[in-house]
Amino acid sequence: MIEHIDSEMRRRTISGVVGYGETTLADPDLTYVIGGTLPRGGVYLKRAGRAPLLIVSNLDYGTAKKLGRVERVETYSRWGYERLVKQYAGRSRAFPRLIELILRSEGVHGKVTLFGRNDLSAGIDLAAALRKLGVKVVGQRSPTILEVAREQKDDNELDEIRSVGKRTAEVVKQTLELLRNAPSKRGQLTIGRRPATIGLVKRVISSKLAERGLIAPEGTIFAIGPAGADPHNFGDPNQKIRKGRLIVFDIFPQAESGYWFDLTRSFVIGRAPAKAKKLFSAVQAAHDACMDLLRAGVSCEAVMNAACDVIELAGYPTLREMYKHGAKNVSSGFTHSLGHGVGLTIGERPNLSLMNTKPVKENSVVTVEPGVYFPGYGGVRVEDTVRVASKGIENLAHIDSELELS
Repeated sequence: MIEHIDSEMRRRTISGVVGYGETTLADPDLTYVIGGTLPRGGVYLKRAGRAPLLIVSNLDYGTAKKLGRVERVETYSRWGYERLVKQYAGRSRAFPRLIELILRSEGVHGKVTLFGRNDLSAGIDLAAALRKLGVKVVGQRSPTILEVAREQKDDNELDEIRSVGKRTAEVVKQTLELLRNAPSKRGQLTIGRRPATIGLVKRVISSKLAERGLIAPEGTIFAIGPAGADPHNFGDPNQKIRKGRLIVFDIFPQAESGYWFDLTRSFVIGRAPAKAKKLFSAVQAAHDACMDLLRAGVSCEAVMNAACDVIELAGYPTLREMYKHGAKNVSSGFTHSLGHGVGLTIGERPNLSLMNTKPVKENSVVTVEPGVYFPGYGGVRVEDTVRVASKGIENLAHIDSELELS
């Protein structure tokens, strides 16, 4: 949560935190501290123990004030940036002077750390320039101050993620109903008198997302048969959709606010073969076991192990064999970690994996997504995004998980 920034700064003996960027687009940390999106970004400064300062362009001043997370909003002009650009013959030399001036004026004298998704070369150059001006710039190992703050969501964030989840579930339900009711001839589905293809279904999905103020900037997974054995195979847009074949449908849209959601269902249109039923039963049981176990204070590793226990008992290999028995790789079975955090990115802290022994924190938002895959045949993955509470979880999108659409 945002209030954790101060405690993390004290713990790490950091006197000042500076975030900057020419836009908040694809910059979750800057979006987080500002409390929303700004087309031209800005400079954020937090001195330990004091309210933060946000400096933006004149064009963005009104919008930044309305966001409300930072009360002290000022403009570059107020700080004489135009004069500095003229004095030092360009922005590249003036910008470090601006940052140094702000730090000095705000009384930041100790260690300073930078954040923001900017060009790496420019960031290194800025750090070097600030050091020449006497600023004690230091780096951070992960988890950074902002990663720790973002791991636990506040009420406003949870409400936004719930909203994105509700809209995502609506799209999934409508897509599944479309497929369930699609006419077929000799097993081949049609939509609007056209052969149903992955590309056509994805266009329908994109349209339904847009109607709800959502986009899919990283695409949508709709993989049929053997393609579904690769967990992140997006599917061939020209492939026709037929009855009786396993389909992995993984949707991860983003709202204008910057917040994401993640939801996966696996199914067969019509009657499912016995092999698909066995796969689905194992994955659904693993999913349910993890949902029952997950709560604040339980280790990430323990939840992943619960999934492995169920899947191994069903006779399928898991990633745990690499750790227990020294296997070099796991090409089939449960081949990935159980889940990841969701917020202003689609993959953030915490990670529900065998390598993470730390407890899950209250009000973290994570995916629970066990899967079993077999090259040449297909795969099954069932995924929900949940809020972790002290006594269990809150499922943030209510949608049935059913194997057969009939």
